[in-house]
Amino acid sequence: MKDPVCGMEVGEKGTLITHKGKQYRFCCATCSWAFEQNPEQFLKE
Repeated sequence: MKDPVCGMEVGEKGTLITHKGKQYRFCCATCSWAFEQNPEQFLKE
């Protein structure tokens, strides 16, 4: 799974956040924090 903020490949141990029913994993707390502040900025839906 790719971190939607930085694009890094993330394993099962990455931070997991569910947004609008879809799960996203993050490589670090900084990326998960940035995503939580403005998820739409990082999603191409």
